Amino acid sequence: MKWISGAIAGLLFLLVGCTHLSLTKDILSSDYLLAKGSKQITFLGDNDHPRFSEDGTRLLYTSRSRVLHKGAQIYEVDLLRNKDRRVTFSDGDAFDAIYISDSEILYASTTDEIKESPLLNKNFDKDFPPSDLYMSDLYGNDILRVTQQPGFDANPLFVPHSVKPFILFTSHRGDLTGIYRLDLRNLPVSLVSAEKDKEKRFPALAPDLQQVAWVEKNLKTEEYSLVLYSLKKKMPLVLKKGEGVYRDLFFAPRTPQRLFYSILRKGEKQYQIEVYDLEKQCTQVAFKGQDSLYSPALSNESTERLAFSRSFQDKKQIYIVNLPTDLGPCLEPPVQATLKE
Repeated sequence: MKWISGAIAGLLFLLVGCTHLSLTKDILSSDYLLAKGSKQITFLGDNDHPRFSEDGTRLLYTSRSRVLHKGAQIYEVDLLRNKDRRVTFSDGDAFDAIYISDSEILYASTTDEIKESPLLNKNFDKDFPPSDLYMSDLYGNDILRVTQQPGFDANPLFVPHSVKPFILFTSHRGDLTGIYRLDLRNLPVSLVSAEKDKEKRFPALAPDLQQVAWVEKNLKTEEYSLVLYSLKKKMPLVLKKGEGVYRDLFFAPRTPQRLFYSILRKGEKQYQIEVYDLEKQCTQVAFKGQDSLYSPALSNESTERLAFSRSFQDKKQIYIVNLPTDLGPCLEPPVQATLKE
């Protein structure tokens, strides 16, 4: 369905100090991911936010600090040919790209916001850069701006529908940071959830397309929560809270219903990638190490591959690895059965 027309084998680098939680022990081999078939995908620039194409043969990502550009731009890598290419050529930063079809993408960009209000956006909040959402073909030629409200519009999710396709995204408007919805037929924007003293970001869409999860930060207590929200019933449910700083949510495309995310746990120095099985209410560590790991994304394949970014020497590079079948025990304590006297 086309919405725009309608309206490196490269060197394998070691993931230093990476460990994996198993049932018996932590494997402390510095080449653990390499032994498991891990592959470093990017080598130039500072890269983040990988997203697989539907068939798993391509990967979108955000890249900055390149020779030809310092700001963020969208790139696509052909995983079969190990070749990447630049997709966007924005004057401002382009980031948070996702596929919406085989030939089109959805992303955020600061280009127009900064041009339209240069004085207002001269010293903007780096956590909430003035940005809007755009649709484009995979060559950055046919571009459609879909939001125009001043402020931060990013973290988009595309929700397909035969009659009423829509986009869910994070928006920072005034003093509120919440989740909004944009109807692609008529382009009206409506509020899904926003509250005073609560910051809601990083929405992730469940495979059933009926639920969305996001990170919620209580601005008074500084406590973070994972919230699951029913789009039909309009009811929120707190899945987890108080463990640390959550970010970068991503639902596995296939059942069981598993939510991947990056977390800086209390007392830890680095972010690690975890997964929460909503049915079993079980949290497992996917990967952790001496470097922070961010932005998990899974391929829609029977043998699932996990893409993520690793922070090293002040830059991030993207890696892909087959998701292990054994992620070890649940981090939650076992439920104790009540004994009858």
